[in-house]
Amino acid sequence: MIYHFILNPKSGKKTRDLGFEDAIKAACVKRQLSFHIYYTTCEGDATEYVRSMVRISSEKQRFICVGGDGTINEIVNSAPENPNVEFGVIPRGSGNDFVRNFTNGKKFHDIDAQIDGEPISLDLIRCNNMYCVNMVNIGFDCAVAKEADYMKKKRMVPGSLSYIVGVIKVLFRKFGTPMKLIFDDGEVIESELLLTAIGNGQYCGGGFDAAPKAVLNDGLMDICIINKISRFTFIKLVKSYKSGTHLENKKAKEFIRYRRVSHFRMEFEAPIPICVDGEIKGAKSIDFDVIPNGFRFVIPKGSKMKFSAAQEKEALPV
Repeated sequence: MIYHFILNPKSGKKTRDLGFEDAIKAACVKRQLSFHIYYTTCEGDATEYVRSMVRISSEKQRFICVGGDGTINEIVNSAPENPNVEFGVIPRGSGNDFVRNFTNGKKFHDIDAQIDGEPISLDLIRCNNMYCVNMVNIGFDCAVAKEADYMKKKRMVPGSLSYIVGVIKVLFRKFGTPMKLIFDDGEVIESELLLTAIGNGQYCGGGFDAAPKAVLNDGLMDICIINKISRFTFIKLVKSYKSGTHLENKKAKEFIRYRRVSHFRMEFEAPIPICVDGEIKGAKSIDFDVIPNGFRFVIPKGSKMKFSAAQEKEALPV
């Protein structure tokens, strides 16, 4: 086994200043492991690094990125559906929503726990030619993510605060995005919607539980569809949306729909921004497919996937 630690110095807190490299070296040397440490230099660099390492060696390799949801997305997109490749993450981004799907988050920062972690097969969402690890957001959530990214990069606003500022700024813009959702069972939803969140995992935006029924290895993606609503109604709903209780909110049932499927299609009047694992892309139409067991993810020793009692009954065996 070859261990690779991929550090993104631009994710969240500066990893070069936190002593990660020394800690990684000490843990690996102590165990006499074969390892490499690589610092990314630009968007897409992590993807190319993993691809090059996979081309060089057919040996089993574990790639652990130190960064955010965008960085784990990059490395998984480099070698999806490859049984000889395992992926892990030490969360140092601004949102770190993917790891919220697991218990004992402190273990993700423990180098020894990462090395001793066991890989598990998890699903991927394929959207056209891209893969999503955690969630795709379209409409309001995407606009907020775009604004939050701007605030972090241009205004130096901390990650957690940038999303809140983003919500406030987008709240005072024009609401609603025309969307068309086409499902395999014949249902078509064509309307001006506030947002659509497509989840492999539950969380987005630094802890908003948008897809509370999502399970990472159930072969389904969870789709939360919210109609265009007034700002006053949104303000009343947002707390419930953050806590994941919006599906139980009686006042919200009239304008929220929730579906769990393995495939569907979305179309838009013109190309619009979409947010894939926190990164802004663009599309005029998207085919969404679930890729069961699409990648091997390393759960640090002492952590596990977390479910509600209802979800545990639905989840596939680990």
